[in-house]
Amino acid sequence: MGLESVFPDYKAWAEKGFEGLSCPKPTVMIAFSPRTGSTHFCEALHQAGQSRKPAEIFNPRGPAAAERDLRGVASFAAYFESFAADPDEVFIFKTCWLDAAPFAPALTRMFPSLRVVYFSRRNDAAQAVSAFKAELTGTWHLHQGSKEARQVQDSQFSMERLLALHASQMRERQGWAQWFAAQGITPLALRYEEFERDIQRRPAQIRPGAGAGAGAADPGAGGCGDEETGGPDQPRVDAKAATPPAESGMRSGLASLAVRW
Repeated sequence: MGLESVFPDYKAWAEKGFEGLSCPKPTVMIAFSPRTGSTHFCEALHQAGQSRKPAEIFNPRGPAAAERDLRGVASFAAYFESFAADPDEVFIFKTCWLDAAPFAPALTRMFPSLRVVYFSRRNDAAQAVSAFKAELTGTWHLHQGSKEARQVQDSQFSMERLLALHASQMRERQGWAQWFAAQGITPLALRYEEFERDIQRRPAQIRPGAGAGAGAADPGAGGCGDEETGGPDQPRVDAKAATPPAESGMRSGLASLAVRW
C-alpha cells in the first residue's frame, strides 16, 4: 500500500518525479527509524510553540490520510500546497526512510529551504527489542497518565522476528546515510540515548533553525552526541557505519537484552 491509496492523483505526480510541486516555506524534516524518540520529540516541539505537531506526511499506513482529512483536502497537489499555508514560521514534518524513499531524488527540490534532523539510537539491539515489544503489546507510545503496556510472555519470544526487525532498522539507517551522502547533507544528529538531556534546548533550537539551502537544522549549534567521527558535537552519518554486524553477534546481543525485557 502506498500513497496512491490515499490520494487519487499521487501516481500521476510520482510518474513525473513530482515536478512542479514546491513548498517555499522554510522546512525541517525529522528523519528517523522506529523507536528512536521522534514521537516524544515532536510532542516537545508542539509544547514549545509549534501550532501543528509534526506529522508523518508521507506515511500511507494511516497518518497521511489523517493529515489529509485534518487539512480538508482531497488531492496530493492540494495536500502539498497546504504545507506552506500552515501558520508556523517553519513547516516541520517527520518521516522514516521507507516512506521518504519514493521522494528521495526530489526532496530538496520539493522543499528548497530544507533542513534535516536525524534521529538514531546507538544501541541498535535495544531498538529492535523495543520495536518487538511494541509490536506484541500494541503499545507504541506511552503518554502521561496512560496505562502501562501489558507484559510480554516468554512464549511470545521470537529470535527470527527480532532479527527481521533489526535488519529492517539497518536498512533504514543505510538508506538515510546514503541519501545524506548523495545530497551532501550533514544533518543535526540527535541520539536516543542523549534525548532526555537535550529535550529542553533542542526544540527551541530547531524551530527557528531553518534557512535557505539544504543541510542541518541550525548547524552552528551542533548535534547531540560526541562521536569521534564528526567532532564533539556534530556526528557525521556514515553509510559504512549503517552496515549490520555479523548475525551471530547480533543474536547474542538481542538475546541478552530480551532476557531483561
